[in-house]
Amino acid sequence: MNRTVLKNPITNLVKTSVDNSSKCLNIAVPFISSFVRTILNQENTKTINDKKIITRFDDSFINSFDLPSLQSLLNLGFIIKFDNNIHLKLYIADNEAYVTSSNLTQGGFEDNIELTVKIENENTDSCKIIFNEIWNNCGDNFITNELIEANQAKYELLKKRDAYARKGSKAIKSEEIQILYIDIQKVMDTIFNQNKDYTDILRLEFEANKLREITKRKLKQGFNSEIFYVHEGHPLRKKTLFYDFVYGYESQLAGTGLRESHFQSVFQHPDFEKVINYIYPEMIGMKPWNFQDSNVLKEFCNGIFDFDIPSYKEAVPIRLATYFYPNILLPIFKLDHLEKICNAFGFVTNAEKNGDKLFVFNSFLNDKMKIIPFENIVKGYVAYQVSFTIDLLNRLNKNESYEEVLASINKVWIKGFYEEGKNILIKLNKTK
Repeated sequence: MNRTVLKNPITNLVKTSVDNSSKCLNIAVPFISSFVRTILNQENTKTINDKKIITRFDDSFINSFDLPSLQSLLNLGFIIKFDNNIHLKLYIADNEAYVTSSNLTQGGFEDNIELTVKIENENTDSCKIIFNEIWNNCGDNFITNELIEANQAKYELLKKRDAYARKGSKAIKSEEIQILYIDIQKVMDTIFNQNKDYTDILRLEFEANKLREITKRKLKQGFNSEIFYVHEGHPLRKKTLFYDFVYGYESQLAGTGLRESHFQSVFQHPDFEKVINYIYPEMIGMKPWNFQDSNVLKEFCNGIFDFDIPSYKEAVPIRLATYFYPNILLPIFKLDHLEKICNAFGFVTNAEKNGDKLFVFNSFLNDKMKIIPFENIVKGYVAYQVSFTIDLLNRLNKNESYEEVLASINKVWIKGFYEEGKNILIKLNKTK
């Protein structure tokens, strides 16, 4: 009998075939995981000369881009080629072959419902002919140590994203409570209808956007820490992102309040390149974030905080995210500010993690202010103005005087919002 039909598990059967092989071990399979070490090892492959594998090398999916598993196969002496259109699963060991639906994973060999046909004798020769045809069609698409090393950053990013997807995220409960003592929409209408001149802000945004595009073009040529920070006296200092954040257009649009030491410790950290790989995956040749998908935005917001770098806690990750995606996130870099603003709108949430908070606060505010015909830099101003106007009204209702409120504020930029808030409340007849 030349064919035997088998159901999972097939692990012991295939491993026995490998153990008994002495000449040939040819495998064509799309997905390979660390489970491969269960089947193949130094002991049962060292005497086999014809060791070839055809698989996928597709950086869009971790199961087709498991670099550690591919590295372990290279270490065992396998020659590996890739074809990203491959779909068949074929295992050939000397005079036995398995045509199957099983990938070289634990799911494929053990956990999933799969079907395998074991082939022997002359039918194995037919499988070898088919394998060799596919092998030759792969041309020079070899997976080598150099190729794996060159793609390590992509793998780390895929691994991080896959871990987030596997872990899942806790459901977030949020609600908008109606504020009875003032109509928030009327507050927003009053702010917008003041016909504030945003010319200077838009000019700064225009200049800042030009520099952002320059930064992105540089990064597409490869990571260079000098794009982000150099010491005082360096000829490129004024062209760094640090300088723009602290002294340039970016600082005039939305300051962080952070000192040079904060940026220096982050931008010169050995793991900072991984941060930029994550935030701007185009730098390593991967697809951009699809922020039209709210689940992707939620993943992004959580992932930007997941790096263990001193001073990289809250303001820096949010500032970097808004720098690369100014139309996605509001230029507000403190979560307590975002929360206070959302609370002023009557929005409350049970979100606990920084990433979840950043996601729900921005999602709410972007939806609430989508009617404003300006970019997020102006919407950020409006959001702050609503918040401070409501806070001023609350304090006035607690019998504080306007002068007492102003006297309690020592930051000029915040005081300006309260001064404007008074004018808004007068127009709404909300002052005593």
